[in-house]
Amino acid sequence: MALNGPTVSGLKIRGFSGEDPGVVEVLRYMPLVRFLPLLELEAMWFSRLGALQDKYECTNPKGPRAFLMQIAKENPDFTKAKTPLGGSFDELLAMTDNGRSGDGGRKMFLVNCWFIGRTETQKMWRDYGDGGKGIAIRSTVKRLATSFQVADPISLVGKVNYVDFETHDLGARGEDQALVSLLKDKNKFADENEARILTLNTFHEGTLLPDGSHPAVTGFDPEIKGLCIKCSLQGLIHSIVVGPNTDWNFYMLMKRLVARFGLTINVEHSKLPPV
Repeated sequence: MALNGPTVSGLKIRGFSGEDPGVVEVLRYMPLVRFLPLLELEAMWFSRLGALQDKYECTNPKGPRAFLMQIAKENPDFTKAKTPLGGSFDELLAMTDNGRSGDGGRKMFLVNCWFIGRTETQKMWRDYGDGGKGIAIRSTVKRLATSFQVADPISLVGKVNYVDFETHDLGARGEDQALVSLLKDKNKFADENEARILTLNTFHEGTLLPDGSHPAVTGFDPEIKGLCIKCSLQGLIHSIVVGPNTDWNFYMLMKRLVARFGLTINVEHSKLPPV
């Protein structure tokens, strides 16, 4: 299946200084329920940053949103009462998401997450690969930067910077929402060693809704959970690893699926013991 419309010649790459993006390997673990739509639609899911599980996602560690969340952490009753400004806690959080506070990227950006390195880990299989019953896609940073149908000047592939969220201060750079989007708490997530594709939360010719349809209008929806973005699967995927908790039948099924969709991609079985 060919991509409709122009593809990017190469997204900006951020945080990999001195490293060859064609050599830096990445893995994306997923359950079968995510892999099948990827094959069918030739499009990969990008989550809106504010819809991800980490409640501090795309939050400036010393910004207004982090300040409010710290107050709530120290005094849980604060989330239930009207604030001195007259609004609810959730309303105040929403104000920081929408304002020029360095936290607006929670609604502005979509992200697609990968794990840097060739070596599989049981933790990643357990947390993201359906308990070892899913698959993992092998790729490289360069492939990430050249396979997706996004062309806005903000889109990039970046290495996540793991910092101490209790103390890290961005200072004047706190308004750089792309920079904030590449921050994670090292005390909780450093072992994920993550690379991200970051792009604007806007409908365009390369985006699909989860049901595979094209959005009826172009523009921006701050409340969606995410979008599928068209990609070249042959360009993106170096190889596919089937999970350590799968058997020979699953392995052969993956080989048939790859061939059925016209892809010349190697399928291998995980070398790890069952999770």
